[in-house]
Amino acid sequence: MAKEFFIGWQDNMPTRQYQFLKQVTITTGVISVIAAGLFAYFQKPVKDFSFQLGKLSKIKGIYYDRPFPFLIADQTDLPQHISNEILLVGYGKFGAESTMNQIQEKVGSLHGKKVELEGTLIYGDGKTLMELSKDEESFIAILDSSFTPSPIEESLGILETTGEILDPKCYFGVMKPGEGKIHKSCAIRCISGGIPPVLRKKSNHINRSYDYYLLLDENGKKVNQLLLQNVGETIKLKGEIQRFMNWRIFYVPRNQFYQ
Repeated sequence: MAKEFFIGWQDNMPTRQYQFLKQVTITTGVISVIAAGLFAYFQKPVKDFSFQLGKLSKIKGIYYDRPFPFLIADQTDLPQHISNEILLVGYGKFGAESTMNQIQEKVGSLHGKKVELEGTLIYGDGKTLMELSKDEESFIAILDSSFTPSPIEESLGILETTGEILDPKCYFGVMKPGEGKIHKSCAIRCISGGIPPVLRKKSNHINRSYDYYLLLDENGKKVNQLLLQNVGETIKLKGEIQRFMNWRIFYVPRNQFYQ
């Protein structure tokens, strides 16, 4: 059989070469479409979390310093789609407790009082945080000095579950990614600086992917320094769950963090 040659200036390609190239082109196209579909399918969805970097918000609400620094905000001060039950965190890799203590040394106790604070909102997946970006200057005023009792914690029973310990400030918007081993060293610094640790576990609820639990020991004491070796890792914990507004508090015996 005579060999076929492809000559660029000819109008027609030899039959066998044409059929071969046609088959290669079709096969390559099909493989590319399948590969693109598989790549898209196995990608993690982009989290709709936000950190309003550079935008300070003035928020009015009732302040509570237990079990963590919280502000139950006036919903009118917030975007409609985010929760008004705000966990406060400090500037940088620090919790809000030291900042709020310094403020209260000057103006007296703010626990249960209506105040106005200024900070940077962080929110996602039904949770809201606010960074006290100006440290002590984040406090604006006491709006009502009468005392409002703290919301009652409701016991939800004993839970044994497996999840990842992470720092909520980075996870809910400041860093992407804010979870896993790639973020472990940053999360350790945040939690060691006083930011409340959170256990994230897969949810059985049809409308959400994860459940989140703020961690304390069985006596309501902080566990930040105890669990640093567990940050960014999967850990199995058992303890009592209590509902505090739209957050969950997980009271875990201290010896469970030495795993």
